Amino acid sequence: MAEWYDVKSTVDIPSIPGSIMAIRSKLRGIYPILLLISVTSLCGQSADNGSVGGGSLQQHYNDAQELQRIGKLSEAAEQYRAFLAHALGELAIGYSLARDYIHAAPLFDEALTLEPDSPSLLLDYARTALVLGDLAHAKTLAAEFIRKYPGDREKLAQAHQLLGRTLLKLNRDQEARKELEAAVALDPTFPNGYDLAVACLDLDDEKCAEQIFKELEASFGDTPEIHMAFGRAYGDSDFQPRAVTEFRRAIEENPRLPDAHYLLAAVLLAAGGDESHVESAEMELEKELTIFPRDPMSYTALGRIAVTRNNYPEAETYLKQAILLGPQSPDAYLYLGQMYFNTSRFADAKTALRACIRLTTDVSRNRYQVQKAHFLLGRILMKEGQQDAAQAEMEIARELANKTLAQDKSKLAGLMDTSGSQDVQASATEAGTAPTFVATTTDPLAQRKVEAMREQIRLPVADSYNNLGAIAATNDDYSRAISYFERAAVWNPSLEGLDYNWGRAAFAGSQFADAIMPLSRYLKSHPDDVGARSVLAISQFMVDNYHGCIETLQSVIGRNDLDARVEYAYAESMIRTGQFESGTEQLGALEKLHPEIPDVHRALAEALDQQGQQQRALEELRTAIQLSPRDADSHYDLGRIDLESGNTAAAIPELETAARLSPNSEKFHQELADAYTAAHRPTDAQKERETSNMLRGRVQSDASSRQAPAPAQ
Repeated sequence: MAEWYDVKSTVDIPSIPGSIMAIRSKLRGIYPILLLISVTSLCGQSADNGSVGGGSLQQHYNDAQELQRIGKLSEAAEQYRAFLAHALGELAIGYSLARDYIHAAPLFDEALTLEPDSPSLLLDYARTALVLGDLAHAKTLAAEFIRKYPGDREKLAQAHQLLGRTLLKLNRDQEARKELEAAVALDPTFPNGYDLAVACLDLDDEKCAEQIFKELEASFGDTPEIHMAFGRAYGDSDFQPRAVTEFRRAIEENPRLPDAHYLLAAVLLAAGGDESHVESAEMELEKELTIFPRDPMSYTALGRIAVTRNNYPEAETYLKQAILLGPQSPDAYLYLGQMYFNTSRFADAKTALRACIRLTTDVSRNRYQVQKAHFLLGRILMKEGQQDAAQAEMEIARELANKTLAQDKSKLAGLMDTSGSQDVQASATEAGTAPTFVATTTDPLAQRKVEAMREQIRLPVADSYNNLGAIAATNDDYSRAISYFERAAVWNPSLEGLDYNWGRAAFAGSQFADAIMPLSRYLKSHPDDVGARSVLAISQFMVDNYHGCIETLQSVIGRNDLDARVEYAYAESMIRTGQFESGTEQLGALEKLHPEIPDVHRALAEALDQQGQQQRALEELRTAIQLSPRDADSHYDLGRIDLESGNTAAAIPELETAARLSPNSEKFHQELADAYTAAHRPTDAQKERETSNMLRGRVQSDASSRQAPAPAQ
């Protein structure tokens, strides 16, 4: 056996280079048009965000701002990520102390995304998951720490301890014992040794636990607190008589030791069978109240004793006093509900039982005692004729009863306080070791503190995400930039410049659907920004929202400073929404001003073709091909119109060129097959049909594979 020992940004980020974007025609096929939109600087927030709490947190934020100011953007991004990871990690721990795992877990995940190689974050997350009942995730996180960080003996020991404690709760005692033995070998502290002794007790190895406790006592001293700790361990095992001995030794050494009389009473009550045990427990509870007259657990225990004796007036007095002193504990409500049920006060029973259910944040508490509340509530609802509601409560009760049978012996039956082992932590702290995390019951004060912290860091967190997004955009990492801007909006949706940055980055990264909402919001407060309006309109055009594109550009169309490609998108949208005459007129005017743009000629050709003006359409397509000889779509459209006009000889060379330039187009090969058929070339036609069918089958296969459900894990 081992020997025991004890942001704020003050400058704009440099601009993204002017982006040349491809715009697709939505008439017949898809073809590119180059759009040059000048993209101005994506800028960080320059408002004063105040203090973020001092210490390393403030230092990271200050360093990030200074590095950004002098243009060292990579180093600034590193400091922003460090600030965010630490701030979100601290906030996650704050929610953990308030027992709010729903808010804590996503914050830990977010912090680890920012600093994936942070051992402290990973260990804190594992500890929180264990304490707040997410055992599967606690196991995963602790195992990941052991795999990734074998070099730090002290933290590695903590990870083995966390994994061991998790495995104990999962009833995997042999595996737990191995992990706890590893923790002791690495760092033989009191908590590590204590947990190993508990594992031995769960494996019914009394001699192993006794030996460890002797060594712990020899190393840390014969104190009332250490006997309390030993008593708790024995009380949670099949060796409860030893718990009575340890608690009595603790009381002998310090008769006023907090919780000692209560825990002794709990063990005596758990032993059951003998009325003398109940009488002795009652005496211990009265002693506890003499020392600590505002202890709600002792009143709850006395109330339960009175209920079992059918002394209902006395039980009601005790239990109501317990609720007054500890309104967040479900136990007194449960016994009060039982008493009301026994006395046919069903309305009062329903109220008490529902309160018990509402306040039970951990259903495994006291061996799933909330199962009784669901069962009794179901019986009351059945008496009232509410069959569906009664059936639902009974089903929950059955599920919890099954879990009770499989639960490990981690808590004393009945009344044992399961909130933690502060006495163990006190002993370890006195011996110079780091205390492990101790869960607290739901604490409104802790909740208020963590919400105050969240409000304090809200603005600098949003600012940091905004600046990270702008820095990512300058490096053309638009997907990451969008992700950062989305996070900034969660923390401060009204951050000045955020929607502008977000929309521009999404547009520059060709994620047009993601650009629309932030740019729409930005234009509501900046209606005169023609550049942003143009980018929004193009984004709407790219996702087939032609009505939106027209509406966005309606107020600025015809301006001399409007880019020709934006006017093209407007004209194309008019044609797509059935406004052929106006759209064709717009394209014609645009062609006269910018005859060098091939896509305008092609779009005009398609519009003319739809209006039956094939000869003019052919002229426009030939001009488009002269300007852009490798435009497969123009060759295809020219060949198609020739074929429809009966000019097969002229159609075939154009369609062959289109198929050669775009060999994966099913449509091009099919049209060429039709042309070969018309020219009485059956062999060539059959070859093109086979190619077209093969390409169609490939597309359908790809679509089916994307829609197929994921295989079961």
